[in-house]
Amino acid sequence: MPIHVLVVDDSALMRKMISDILASSHEITVVDTARNGKDAVAKTQALHPDVITMDVEMPVMDGIEAVRQIMATTPTPILMLSALTTHGADVTLEALHAGAVDFLCKPSGSISMDLKVIGEELIAKVTAAASAHVHPCKEPTPLAKRTRVLVVDDSPFVQKAVRDILSHEPDMVIVGEASTGREAIEHVDCDVPDLILMDIEMPVMNGVDATHEILKKHQIPIIIFSGQSAQQMDQIKTALELGAVDYLPKPAVQAALRSAGPLLAKKIREAMSGMRHAETSHRTLGSEKIVVIGTSTGGPQTLAQLIPQFPDGLPAGILIVQHMPQIFTKSLAERLDKLSTLRVREAQDGDEIVESVALVAPGDYHMAIQERSVDGKRKRYIALNQDEKLHGVRPSVDVTFTAAANTYGANTIGVLLTGMGRDGASAMGLIKARGGHTIAQDEATSIIFGMPKEAIKLGVVDEVLPLGHIASRVTTLVTSTVEKVVR
Repeated sequence: MPIHVLVVDDSALMRKMISDILASSHEITVVDTARNGKDAVAKTQALHPDVITMDVEMPVMDGIEAVRQIMATTPTPILMLSALTTHGADVTLEALHAGAVDFLCKPSGSISMDLKVIGEELIAKVTAAASAHVHPCKEPTPLAKRTRVLVVDDSPFVQKAVRDILSHEPDMVIVGEASTGREAIEHVDCDVPDLILMDIEMPVMNGVDATHEILKKHQIPIIIFSGQSAQQMDQIKTALELGAVDYLPKPAVQAALRSAGPLLAKKIREAMSGMRHAETSHRTLGSEKIVVIGTSTGGPQTLAQLIPQFPDGLPAGILIVQHMPQIFTKSLAERLDKLSTLRVREAQDGDEIVESVALVAPGDYHMAIQERSVDGKRKRYIALNQDEKLHGVRPSVDVTFTAAANTYGANTIGVLLTGMGRDGASAMGLIKARGGHTIAQDEATSIIFGMPKEAIKLGVVDEVLPLGHIASRVTTLVTSTVEKVVR
């Protein structure tokens, strides 16, 4: 049976070119074309094609909205055709998260005779998409990285005003209130907040002494929120010298407290941003464990479900290889970072591999690992290169998996997710041979059961798991106190 394809593009020339390319394959039949997203939704419901090629920017209804409606009503494998631009990358990733299974870059604009150059790739991707497992898709929502704030002030009015101010900030939540420095210390010891808003003049114990006691045991950013009298300013200076990160003057007139809201929220965000930067800069891979994840077709959608399931503070570095061109990988990392409590960013040459930070291999670069001694301590860094493509791709999963196995040995966990081809399968064998642990996504939850299947056929997979179970299993493995012994 031929693969029935619906071609969607607002350009008549582009519709004809795509149709002619696909018609050159005896395995593909173009059943119809559509000139906008609304037309595509209607024809999908009427014709039930096996695959849809979808343009992004179209009148009446764009490709993104068309993908959402089709995946909600008539789930169908969709291949996006996108411009190789930053904007094109952003909207294409939005479509992939909405349910599209793959994409193909238009070489030079939306109307281009150069499209014939990538005819073979178009046919290959349509053929692969025809076997994809698609289901009604609900886009993941960003996890609110809410800053947990302890408010310390002896004035009930101030406590209520701050509570009202922060209740309108979606990334902040008050987890406690204290009326004295002593109460603040007790709160911190019981339930460590992310940030403390500290008054100076309070009964029992003032803000200076409380700041001193708290910072002796905890690395928590403290913002002094107090008046501006001469005596208070001396105490505020002492608190800052002791380690408080910032100071915000409390309005002399209580009625004006709410006017300080925007600046207060800004200072809280700046303090937390500085704290996260410091943590990232000074983290070390205490357990010396690494999680390497490889994926291709269907990967962006799959990673958007997997990565948010990892807890912040995971005692391992994470390296992600997704087959994608330049520009796209940066957008992918930024989107995953918004969805996750982990820090996620595109890797740069020389980045130190640290725990609880996920690094995405940049498009057109293999991601290897360099190990060296710094001040007597062994540290690992990202080493990017543009060596020859492997399996026709760069970055290659095999390159990163091999580097991880050779560097981390038994402390390596390899995870192979949905994707076309066999990249990563052979290096899964090296991870296993070095005493590491290997996990493959199962067929039922894989959009394309290609790369995991190849690794399973080689007999190098320790566990085959559904997508929803992978993060919890990896977390259990990396937090285990029992170190595997290199075989």
